[in-house]
Amino acid sequence: MRLFRPFTIAAPRLRGAALRVLPLGLALLAAGCGATDRIKNALRADQADPAWQSDSTLLATHPDVLFRVTRDSGGARVVPLGTMGPQGFRLLTLSDRGWRSFDLDYLAGGKSLRPYRGGRALAPITSTRGMWEGAPLDSIPGCSIMLPGALASIPDGVEFFTSGKRPPLTPVSPLSAGELQTALNAIPTLIAPAAGIAMSMLPRYKRAVFIAETGKGPRPTIVVVYDDPEVVADSVRQMGVRPRHLVVVLDKGVYGYKPTFTYTTLGNKVSPPRYRYLDHIDVDNDGKSELFFGLTLKGASLYTIVLRYEVDAWRELLRNERQRCHA
Repeated sequence: MRLFRPFTIAAPRLRGAALRVLPLGLALLAAGCGATDRIKNALRADQADPAWQSDSTLLATHPDVLFRVTRDSGGARVVPLGTMGPQGFRLLTLSDRGWRSFDLDYLAGGKSLRPYRGGRALAPITSTRGMWEGAPLDSIPGCSIMLPGALASIPDGVEFFTSGKRPPLTPVSPLSAGELQTALNAIPTLIAPAAGIAMSMLPRYKRAVFIAETGKGPRPTIVVVYDDPEVVADSVRQMGVRPRHLVVVLDKGVYGYKPTFTYTTLGNKVSPPRYRYLDHIDVDNDGKSELFFGLTLKGASLYTIVLRYEVDAWRELLRNERQRCHA
């Protein structure tokens, strides 16, 4: 990530007493600002390595970072995804030297991480060990730049960690069981048929319902995922065929809950992959959460789709397609 470029400011010429006062003034300024070792190291960055110069300048600001939990044959890891703050959510990209410095700063044993579940912060935990703390935890043959993956105690149902606590979300009124059922009733009668799934076919699907208090309106957001476990031959094309996967997001409108995002796919190898709802987290400090989805595909444990609510619908903000090895 290249956020800053080094620059110089020409100092005005000073005369007489001003020259004698300058060293003392600079010393007081440094003390008052509480300059950290991190900033000092950034200022001493190797001028012959522009990538490290940029990385160290960014790391000196110690941005808030969102981490994704990955689970594969190698075990569970806490892996950095992007930076958060008023400037928005941005995928974090560093050089190999930058990632090793990041590993020491954020993931080394004893560093504090905060797990999130259902959009809510849980009690902070401490990292067990970083990626390069001693012998590397793992490696990928031929990979020149690898995202660090730390070991930590991961609570059940947690998909994300942050490097610090996020600002509170805008409060919403709770959703009653009756209101939820009324909202869900519109899916088999209106939404699913419009997506190519007849009402009579919905019993074939497994349904998962998630209530997300995103703060984007006075009532919670409802996320519904339908999955037909039937395996469709890869020779079958999606055009005109009943989708085997349906995602519906509902939000309260003037006349009740209405669809604000839908996604369908056949789910075989020649069609887009099936989504998996992960969680909701505010990544731009506006008091409203973004929605996060992953994929059900093996080997895509870090693939992440981020949706932001804009005007009257959820729209894709960005997607992370990279995996641990990204160079």
